[in-house]
Amino acid sequence: MLEFWFNPHVSMLRKLMIFALIALLTGVLYRMEPLKLDAILMFLGTGIIFLICRYCKMHFASQNPTAWLYRLLTWIPIALLISLIFMHIQEGEILLAGAQGIGFMALAICLFSPLSLLNKNNLSNQQK
Repeated sequence: MLEFWFNPHVSMLRKLMIFALIALLTGVLYRMEPLKLDAILMFLGTGIIFLICRYCKMHFASQNPTAWLYRLLTWIPIALLISLIFMHIQEGEILLAGAQGIGFMALAICLFSPLSLLNKNNLSNQQK
């Protein structure tokens, strides 16, 4: 999910254009049918949890990507996102709320990982 944002070979201009597109689409969806503030904050929190799990996967579980810890860290943000989307099934329409929530999660991921904009990620460390 959003691996282009962390890819050092993707230019900063392209990342910013995709970020602007995500922000625009999320804003349009918000204008159509706004989510409640607590739902927006839960989706933003899920984005932060995604970043924490990604960091843990890179630094603690990258040696064995088939181990249970790596899989757990992959599925935690996905399970949170799905549960938040299906929480809105009680209100009827989940398509707009789900798309809007995914947009807010993507915005949180982009906003809270600003160093990923730089193309100066240690390529020499990744090649070793």
